[in-house]
Amino acid sequence: MLRKTAIYIFFFSLLTVAPCLSAGTLEMQISGDDLRLHAQAVPLQTILRGFAEKGIRVQIDPELNPLISVSFEKRDMQKGLRSLLQELDHVLIWESFPGTSEIRLTGIQIFESGKKSRMRPLPFTGNFDVIKNPKDGSLMIRDEILLRPAPGLSPKNFDQFLKSIGGEVLAYDTRTGIYRVRLPENSNIPALAKEIAGNRNIAGAEPNYAYPVQLPYRNISPDVPEAGYVNPVPPQGNVRIAVLDSGLQPGAGMEEYVAAALDAVHPENSLGDSLGHGTQMALIASGAVRPYGVSDTSALPIIPIRSFDDKGMTTSYSMIRSIDFALENGARVLSMSWGSDTQSGFLEQSLKEADAKGLILVAAAGNEPTGKEVWPAAYPSVIGVGALGPDGEKWEKSNYGSSVTVMAPGFASLPVGYKGEAGAYAGTSIAAAYVANRIADYLSKHPEAGKEDVYKFLQTGSPGH
Repeated sequence: MLRKTAIYIFFFSLLTVAPCLSAGTLEMQISGDDLRLHAQAVPLQTILRGFAEKGIRVQIDPELNPLISVSFEKRDMQKGLRSLLQELDHVLIWESFPGTSEIRLTGIQIFESGKKSRMRPLPFTGNFDVIKNPKDGSLMIRDEILLRPAPGLSPKNFDQFLKSIGGEVLAYDTRTGIYRVRLPENSNIPALAKEIAGNRNIAGAEPNYAYPVQLPYRNISPDVPEAGYVNPVPPQGNVRIAVLDSGLQPGAGMEEYVAAALDAVHPENSLGDSLGHGTQMALIASGAVRPYGVSDTSALPIIPIRSFDDKGMTTSYSMIRSIDFALENGARVLSMSWGSDTQSGFLEQSLKEADAKGLILVAAAGNEPTGKEVWPAAYPSVIGVGALGPDGEKWEKSNYGSSVTVMAPGFASLPVGYKGEAGAYAGTSIAAAYVANRIADYLSKHPEAGKEDVYKFLQTGSPGH
C-alpha cells in the first residue's frame, strides 16, 4: 500500500506581478518538484488544470475561482503553491512509493475555512499524449516508460537508477510491481528501454504503449433489422463482467446493471462515455441488447471501466490499473473489445496473473481478415473472438487464425451510436462482448466451473450456434 503524508499549509502571501503580461496570459511548467509560473488575471481553476495534466488530483470548492496574477521563474513546489494559493486554505498530499524513497505531490485540496465538505474533484478531460515510433509504427505515451525493478533492489539503488535516467515516478501498481515513470522531454523511449534491458537492477522496461479502440462498422445492410434492444431488467445472474472500454453514458438505462464503475483515465471524474463504444459494449455484455440471430441473452451485472480517452486511445498502464479494479470488485469475466498489432510483455504478464486468479479474459480478434496476430486476443491467457454474419457464417471482415478461439454473432442494432447515430453495427467487438455474456451466464449456473470447463462450453455449446 502507498504511504501518504498530508501537509496542511495555511498561507497569506504577497504576489509578484509581471507587468509585461497581458490579462489572461498563462505560462506554466512543472519539472519534478520545481514550478515555473507566470499568470496575469487567470482563473485559479484554469491554472490548476495544469497540475491535473501532470496526474495530480485536484479537489476544490467549485465556487472558488479567483483571478490570479503571479510571476516566478523557478520555485520549490511547496513555495510556488504558497504564492499561487494566497489566502485560501489548502492541503497538499504527498505520497511515497514502495521500493523508492522518492516523495511526490499527488493531491491538492482547496477550500474555505469550515467548508471543506463542499470540495469536488476538478473536472479534467485531457487525453493521452500519444506519439508513434517511426521505426515500427507502434504507439506510445510521450516521455513515459514502464519499469519493473529486479527483486530485492534497495530503494537507494532504485533512486540512483532513476536519477541516472532523469526519471520521476508517477505511479506504482502493487499487483504487478510496475512503476510508471516520466522521463525528460523528447526522450528516445525505445532506445532507452533496449539499453535498460541489460541492467541487472531492472527486471523489465518498455514504453507505455498506446492502443486504439476497436473501430466498429456502421452496417446499413437491409438484411439486419433495426430491432434487437431488450428493455433492461434486474440482473438474473450474479457473475460480474468487467467491460474495459470507453465508459458508460449516463441515462443509458443501465443503472440496475452496474455493480461498480471507474474512470481509469481520470479517476477523479464521474463515469461517462464521449465515444459511445463503451456503452454499446456494456449493452451487449450485460444482455440488454441481443446480437442479430441470438434468441436469448441473460441479464448480468457489469463493471464498466473507462480505459480509453476521448480520442479512443488507451495505454498499457491504464489497462493494468483497469484489470486491478476488475479484480478488486469481484469480476469473473473481463471483456476487451479492442486489438492492436503491438505486443506488450507487461500487459501480457498482467493478464496472465489475472487469469491465474480466475478471471476469464475475452478480447476481439480484429475487423481485418489478415490472419495476423492481434493482441490481447492472441495472448495465451485470452479467449480471442471472431465474428459471424447474419447468415451464421464467418463475417467477411472478421480476422482469423491464431488470434481466434471462438466465433460468435457480430451484428447488432444498438440504441447508442459510436461517434454518430444509433442503428445496426457490426464487428468482433460485438462478438467479444456477447461471448463475455455467455461465459458469465454459464458461470452463474455453474459457480464451481473453471477455465477448462469454460473452454469445453465454448466448444460444445458455442455462442455462434
